[in-house]
Amino acid sequence: MPSLFYGVCMNVSSLSSVRYGIILGIVALIMGALWAAYMATHHEKLHGAFEAQQASIQQTMMAKQMKGMTMDDMDMGHAHGSEMAADHHDEVQPHAEGGHQAGGHAAGGQHSHSGSLAKDAMQRLLRGHIHAMGLGVLVCVLLLVVALTSLKDVWKKVLGLTFGLGAVLYPPAWVIMGFRTVELGPEAAEASIMWLFGPAVGLLIGSMAALLLVLLLEQLNLSQKSLFKWAFD
Repeated sequence: MPSLFYGVCMNVSSLSSVRYGIILGIVALIMGALWAAYMATHHEKLHGAFEAQQASIQQTMMAKQMKGMTMDDMDMGHAHGSEMAADHHDEVQPHAEGGHQAGGHAAGGQHSHSGSLAKDAMQRLLRGHIHAMGLGVLVCVLLLVVALTSLKDVWKKVLGLTFGLGAVLYPPAWVIMGFRTVELGPEAAEASIMWLFGPAVGLLIGSMAALLLVLLLEQLNLSQKSLFKWAFD
């Protein structure tokens, strides 16, 4: 019994060094659950708003195109007869159809994976929920592994914070990108949030790489070598 109690106390003490990271992982889980609930209750409203925004952008673009046409261009189009009119219709139709045309391009020649910028936006919002839930669970599990290593507490705390911050920052980047997709286009929307994507991905990948290195050093019995002993108990 005393040995069991001592083991439990040691495990609790190890977990205390990564508790802030676990808290952030749980925050990511809560964010994912709340966002899923919001999307479930506002799905039609969000999709309708994106479609209306997309239609408005298409109308504005078509108005600019029509305004830019000269009277000579219009006269030339009438002079060529029905054949040229049909060709002109084929050129304008992809813009008028707004994302349902062949080749998956939406208004303004913007590439759309689903054929509609509104659908792309909704998919990105959904990914915000998926990544929040997945990363929340992953980070909590990996931090339990960190707690069981022989790293010094200070480095466990560092890994806890880097794992936790990565899990909290990455999912909102998808949500922000989703809301900007129709207005800016898929590629521009992605570029606009790289300031958030970059650090989040860097924190997560860097933390996982550091944990892998720690496990390898322990497995190969190198953690107590003079080169690495400073980081381990």
